Amino acid sequence: MMFSFAKPTRPALLDLGIFALALLCVAVIVGLPPLLALGLLLGGAILAGTLIDPVVGLYLTVASVMLQELVPLPLGLSVTHVVGAMALGTWVLSGLARRELRIERSLLVPWGLFLGALLLAAALTDYNAVDSLKQVVRWILAFLAFVVTVVLVTTPRRAIGLIVVVLSVGVLEALVGLQQFIQGAGPFALGEQVRAYGTIGKPNTFAGFLGMIWPLGAACSVGLLWQWWQQRQRGGLLLAALLAGGATLVVIAGIGVSFSRGAWLGSLAGALAMLALVGGRRAVPLLALLLAIGGLALAQPALLPGALTERLSSITDNLRIFDAGKVTVTDDNFAVVERMAHWQAGANMALDHPLIGVGPDNFNRAYPKYFVGRWSESQGHAHNYYIHIAAEAGILGLIAYLILVGSVVATGWRALQATRGTPWFMVAVGGCGIIAAVQVHSVFENLHVLNFGIHLSAIWGLLAALALRRGLRP
Repeated sequence: MMFSFAKPTRPALLDLGIFALALLCVAVIVGLPPLLALGLLLGGAILAGTLIDPVVGLYLTVASVMLQELVPLPLGLSVTHVVGAMALGTWVLSGLARRELRIERSLLVPWGLFLGALLLAAALTDYNAVDSLKQVVRWILAFLAFVVTVVLVTTPRRAIGLIVVVLSVGVLEALVGLQQFIQGAGPFALGEQVRAYGTIGKPNTFAGFLGMIWPLGAACSVGLLWQWWQQRQRGGLLLAALLAGGATLVVIAGIGVSFSRGAWLGSLAGALAMLALVGGRRAVPLLALLLAIGGLALAQPALLPGALTERLSSITDNLRIFDAGKVTVTDDNFAVVERMAHWQAGANMALDHPLIGVGPDNFNRAYPKYFVGRWSESQGHAHNYYIHIAAEAGILGLIAYLILVGSVVATGWRALQATRGTPWFMVAVGGCGIIAAVQVHSVFENLHVLNFGIHLSAIWGLLAALALRRGLRP
């Protein structure tokens, strides 16, 4: 089954946008406080831009994810909530799109199952139902971001715009982290080094966000370079390849200075997935880059910071299973034991509430009953999203989540098949690399926080748009 939507008229949207801006100008003239006036002007600009072209709202919503912790708003709202609500509202009011647009029901059913499982767990929780419903709303926003992306990304220009926004956000976020690392500014010390945390606030989460970006940049860079090699008279392709490659290196550097072992493993998984999907001569540049970096790290460890070599050598500790309540804690194993303690607490919650869990966003409230050994202070999540969703939404939630992820993987595969032989193939490869990186990193972290789901769902939606339209044509 397909769902169709109608097209708004451009003149009407322009009139509405101009009217909204005029109202805001009047508000400024009557003497509103400067910050409030500025906020209203920015809101008016967003509203007008989205009314003129709804895809602008999508771009701004994705871009706002990195800012949400910097600009606190009343009622617990974030910049992403406000921008996303404005984008969604104008999108709905304007009729959604430029032509008849369709969404396959097969893309919506997995989302429905997962959201239904979360709602059931929220409704029947023994803990805080209000916070549970707030968490469900975050996932609903992610779902809407997916739908909006599928509906609106209909042309090469719109897809390129989304890719540029994603890479630009990644570069800006990584540069903030690199500055923190270079200046030694921040609370997250690791020996003599400071772990980068960006605008996100925590190193592991910061690195997880960047892991949702760099595979797309790497794949686009390789794809553009390959096209230029075949059509050398087109210098613009080489410039675009260099820009995408430079952005990718900056983002990867940001992940490096986060010292997040989970993100490193996720990035390795993303790289291997892309190499497996590409194969042939197009994989040579990416493989050469990975081998060069890996070879340098292994052959000349003295060239790397001591903290970095220690983190690399301790990665295997994160893969061991043990009883955190029976281990002697030292400075060297503190983080690993703490992570395992949260795994065990989450598993105990799931065993005690096997069907529907303790309720979305109730991990902290349930934790005092299930903590292990000396680890009585919760870090807010289970340090493993698969355990975390089982703890908060039970086996029903875990199965529904795996179905959702499976559907995303299937969509990625469809996008690969639909775009093979076209310039969009490497975009699909990059999207699949992000899926691999996120799902592996999720073994060690909860990456479905801080509205990251909106960013990730936009990537999933881009893959779906490629699959549905067999690549994007002008």
